[in-house]
Amino acid sequence: MATQTDRSGLVGQLVAGAAADRRFPRQGDPEAVRKHLSAMQADGDLFEAVDEAEIDWLAS
Repeated sequence: MATQTDRSGLVGQLVAGAAADRRFPRQGDPEAVRKHLSAMQADGDLFEAVDEAEIDWLAS
């Protein structure tokens, strides 16, 4: 996900939030990101952004 810095929309917001969050699992897989977001009580839209970023990453 960290490579998707040029994204807009929810994925862009997620990437920007990850950059600002020192505890974000930068080396983690999508499940680690979801777990972190859950622990942070993140908005449901950010989980959709993880799904979108994961699909794009798998497709590349």
